[in-house]
Amino acid sequence: MSNHPAQAAHRLIQFTDPHIGGRPDYQLLGLDTGHTLDEVLAALDKTPVAPELMVVTGDVSANASEASYRRFLHKMQRVQAPWFWLPGNHDNPQRMDQLAAKRRPEVVSMGNWRLLLLDTSVPGQICGGFDEPELTRIAQLIDSHADHPLMLMMHHQPVAVGSHWIDGHMLKAGREAFIELVQQADNVRAITWGHVHQQFDSHLGNIGLHATPSTSVQFTPGSGPFAVDNEMPGYRWFDLHDDGHYDTGVERVAIAEYSVDLASSGY
Repeated sequence: MSNHPAQAAHRLIQFTDPHIGGRPDYQLLGLDTGHTLDEVLAALDKTPVAPELMVVTGDVSANASEASYRRFLHKMQRVQAPWFWLPGNHDNPQRMDQLAAKRRPEVVSMGNWRLLLLDTSVPGQICGGFDEPELTRIAQLIDSHADHPLMLMMHHQPVAVGSHWIDGHMLKAGREAFIELVQQADNVRAITWGHVHQQFDSHLGNIGLHATPSTSVQFTPGSGPFAVDNEMPGYRWFDLHDDGHYDTGVERVAIAEYSVDLASSGY
């Protein structure tokens, strides 16, 4: 991010971790996650700048059930912009692909920008990772789009965000190689993720690093053990400029009938 003269920008919306259940009465820590997603989508309907594209960065489902993905897809019928998703640790990538075959491309174009949608999920694990073939594939994608600014979108955090318990479930396998790879790539401008259910903004050299709040339950920044925050759900916007710079921010959505178990010790 930097200060540049005003110019036309491509508005990208990232939202994440809706944790939709298969039944309408599903709750996460006492919170109706279907209702909160509906409220976030309703808020997006009213934004003065219409998004060109939306990306959902994982944990779409609470339990990877077919019914939960069908509920999510039904809720997304209101969205006018093109949208894509990628899996998190609560998801089943194969089931996602079966139900929505064209929603998970590896590269998406927005003006001069290219978005790389990366799968950090590891079967049976809460933490994320990249094996050697995947790291090779990512390197090839970065090289093949050397003339374009890149944003890498994923579920797990590649750097610690300062919450001890959730940083125990970050990107693990292949993390150091991934960090080295992106630092050597002049065209990687930003990395953004979900998983941590809180806002985070930092830099890795010239690369912007961003975590986005969940559309459901929020986790407390800077916590040691598991802790639920009283912040409202939200989403992140990016304005991508063709010269390679971008602006970003987080919008919180005031949810009617918002109720969450702040005393919970885990989920």
